[in-house]
Amino acid sequence: MNQTPSDAVGKVCALTLAQERNLLSSVIDQIPDDIVILDAASCVVDVNRAVTDRLGGKREEYQGKPCWEVLAGFKGICEPEMDVSRWEAVRHGGKSEEVYTSVDSHGRMQYFRVYLYPVMDGAGALSHVVVLRRDVTQGTYMERRLQQSEKLAAVGELSTYVAHEIRNPLFAIAGFANSLLRSGSLDDKARSKVSVILEESNRLDKILKSLLNFSRPTQGMEGQVDVSRVAEATMELMSLACQKQGIEVRVEAGNGLPMVHGDPELIKQCIINMVKNSMEAMPGGGRIDLRCYMRGDRAVAEVADTGAGIPPENLDQVFNPFFSTKDKGAGLGLAMIKKILDESGGSVELESEVGKGTTVRLLLSPLMAADESDVSGKAAPRHDSKWIAGVGSKEEA
Repeated sequence: MNQTPSDAVGKVCALTLAQERNLLSSVIDQIPDDIVILDAASCVVDVNRAVTDRLGGKREEYQGKPCWEVLAGFKGICEPEMDVSRWEAVRHGGKSEEVYTSVDSHGRMQYFRVYLYPVMDGAGALSHVVVLRRDVTQGTYMERRLQQSEKLAAVGELSTYVAHEIRNPLFAIAGFANSLLRSGSLDDKARSKVSVILEESNRLDKILKSLLNFSRPTQGMEGQVDVSRVAEATMELMSLACQKQGIEVRVEAGNGLPMVHGDPELIKQCIINMVKNSMEAMPGGGRIDLRCYMRGDRAVAEVADTGAGIPPENLDQVFNPFFSTKDKGAGLGLAMIKKILDESGGSVELESEVGKGTTVRLLLSPLMAADESDVSGKAAPRHDSKWIAGVGSKEEA
């Protein structure tokens, strides 16, 4: 019996339908986003490879089980406390899209965009829900970095104007207060009040100086920086203050680190700000670890402390100008670090966990081989150092 074209097509179609599940699994396994398929009772029908790679195990171990049991911790997908109204909208055929934040095991803020897609049966009732969770952390940071740049430009203009307009009358106030204190015509009560005026004037002057420094361009003398040597010299400078506060200091500088782009004084300023923040987080003593090492193609200067840590809700604000959880200072320390690193082609990372401490990491770009030679054609020197234990002690290789 001759086979008609329609018979051949039917066999091909039947064969394709028989492979539909394998094809679907293969397709969703190639998608880097987390994909979870739930039934109407919120039990897991299937997950893709991204989910198993993230959580471990095999997909069969997830199938048929309530999602809040096997996918616990998947922010925005299977949390018992998820917004009921959101699920109700999906059950009635509406798509949902939300952004969720979470803090990973290293204390870093992550951002996820979660989509819920309803799948309706022939009668119009909810049959399944397809959940797609996409990591948008990098995109969010890039967007915020652009917003931060625009904000810094506006802050710089405003700071310059405000500082200029306030400093002149402030000098007059401080000058007259000093004159009154030296006059000897004040009784003790009046002298105490004038002293407060002078102290507050000096405090305001320090804040204005911080504003002016922040508003100025941070590009220094572009050149070669031996980050290990700068880090050690900075910690020696800060060691006495740390010792008085009961803080143990440990320094670990990597062997043979390459020279990096930047200005030594600006890198030194960044490390000083990092150490000062750590000291303020440990008023009763603790430990500061300063490490210099290579991570991929970047040289890293890292300061880690054993302080109180930063609450998760503040992690995405710590680099904003004037944000501070302390009752002193202008809240410009970390903002200045980020500004310096951004303008020098580097970057800064922060990890923190409440009750365990905070780590701030400077990522610096090494010089290329063609850039490392001076005009005489000689290569720039290298600095090797070993673990330095204790406060103020030093051991060079």
